[in-house]
Amino acid sequence: MSAQPFAFIYYIFNMTRNEKGASLVELLTATAIFLAIILPLSSYYISSISLYDQTRVETDLQNETDFLLSTILNTVQDASYFELDGNTTDVDSDLLSIFSHDLAGQNLLPVSEKASVHPGIKRYNLQREYYKADDQADDIQKTILTRISYGFNVSDKNDVQKSFEYNSSSYLADGIFALDEEKQVLTVYLLVAPKGNGTIQNGQKSAFLNVAEVLNELDRLRSERAPNDKAPLHFIRIIKTSFAVTNLKRG
Repeated sequence: MSAQPFAFIYYIFNMTRNEKGASLVELLTATAIFLAIILPLSSYYISSISLYDQTRVETDLQNETDFLLSTILNTVQDASYFELDGNTTDVDSDLLSIFSHDLAGQNLLPVSEKASVHPGIKRYNLQREYYKADDQADDIQKTILTRISYGFNVSDKNDVQKSFEYNSSSYLADGIFALDEEKQVLTVYLLVAPKGNGTIQNGQKSAFLNVAEVLNELDRLRSERAPNDKAPLHFIRIIKTSFAVTNLKRG
């Protein structure tokens, strides 16, 4: 089948060398055969390119999510101790709606847990230094305690207030945190999506400028889908994961 387009080209070449030429019927027939072969191949090629591009985006999105989760875990594990930062009332209402959304996963953030999540983490580092004074025979111990608050999209970054590191030029990321009653398990609710003015691809918006746009897209998809339609989100990654924090370093 793959040799037929070349046969058609050879046929046209022979006709141009034939002084008798070709009739209109012959040209129309040859064109119809050519299109019947080329159009399905073109459609398959375009479909393959689209699927490859979608798979690449989803893979990059998953890699960025894994990197951000690793950053959060390292931030906590490198601390002498930590606590949740910010008031529960400071959590973006759109973000709460996203994590509670039907398309985000069943019971990802139950209503009963909304009042216990926080927008950030406060990390404490306790360091001990030793120095020798002129009038002391033994070394003198000095304890230094530093405190840094970490969150997403922090506008006023400084020595005590920082954002979690991720590729903020290419991705939109936001999240909230919760601790169990025994303070042994940290739960992270994380949203990651491509950043920008996205167009509709394969029925879904491909990039977003803010959290509100993500929520609007989830609402749009829900309104267009059947109630039991749980088709995956190609350009929005919403997860919930938990870390054991009982092995924290102590200063």
